[in-house]
Amino acid sequence: MRAKLRATAASLAITITAWSTLPASAQSWPGQRVRVIVPYAAGGTTDYLGRLAAEEISRRTGQQVVVENRTGAGGNIGSAAVAKSAPDGLTLGMLVNSSLTVNQHLYANMGYDPLKDLVVAAILGEAPQVIVVNKDLPVKTLAEFIALAKAKPNSLNYASAGAGSTPHLSALLLSRLAGIEMAHVPYRGAAPAVADLTAGVVQMFSVGAAPVASLVEAGQLRLLVATTAQRMPQLPNLPTAAEAGVPGYLSTSWFGIVAPTGTPGDIITRINVMMREFVSQPETKKKFDQAYLIAWTHTPEELRKIVEEEAVMWGKVVKEAGVKID
Repeated sequence: MRAKLRATAASLAITITAWSTLPASAQSWPGQRVRVIVPYAAGGTTDYLGRLAAEEISRRTGQQVVVENRTGAGGNIGSAAVAKSAPDGLTLGMLVNSSLTVNQHLYANMGYDPLKDLVVAAILGEAPQVIVVNKDLPVKTLAEFIALAKAKPNSLNYASAGAGSTPHLSALLLSRLAGIEMAHVPYRGAAPAVADLTAGVVQMFSVGAAPVASLVEAGQLRLLVATTAQRMPQLPNLPTAAEAGVPGYLSTSWFGIVAPTGTPGDIITRINVMMREFVSQPETKKKFDQAYLIAWTHTPEELRKIVEEEAVMWGKVVKEAGVKID
């Protein structure tokens, strides 16, 4: 307990120091209404976190913060709108990692260059992928699933939320690492994919835990692994892919606040500090646990490296699989 208190005190001291050293321009930001562009429809995790972030920024600054949903082209329309906005800190975006690390390898013309035109101010958290199978599939572990797939190439169908989606690329990564061949069945989102998985139309789905949690509890679906480096705190008994025999199988969706390149660094720092404080609050942690989210508290410099490295990794997966979207 004392160690935890010391760690909390140290973290608070770092936050206070970071805040007190911000230039006056950042401390007075934004000074007027801010908009947060979410490139997906209302109701999903990206929209949920965008609204949580908007509420927190409004509470902390006393300024109105509005959320604007701009959908289409796999998130590219809304993301491009952020990239092309004035770099004054008044237009931000809440993006999922695919907009920053995957889409550039899938689309010939995105309308923006994520590594050149956007800067990541903060990542609030991640929704780790889990491998879930139909209850009637005769496997209880990832090793047994891989053995079955190898014994019957292309006989197992895996669902995705559409070509190029995180579930699609996650399954492709598993195929590459495990040396198996499966048949891809794309859907328009996670909900119909989960329905067909439950009905046995498809046998496997790599997806966030939240959409399948109740069905797993009801015994209609079975979890095999989490595609994370460490076990998920909400599912401590679920092994990681590395523990299950497939090291390097890491796949997750993370959600972050971005701004146009050229936005003053002191404003980026203030947003980063603000969001790190926010996700560290007990009430936020409770909300994240309920949504199977894991909070992140990285600095902008660390986030830049994460984006660059992940873009390289997914670029290789997409190239090897030959996936393209017109």
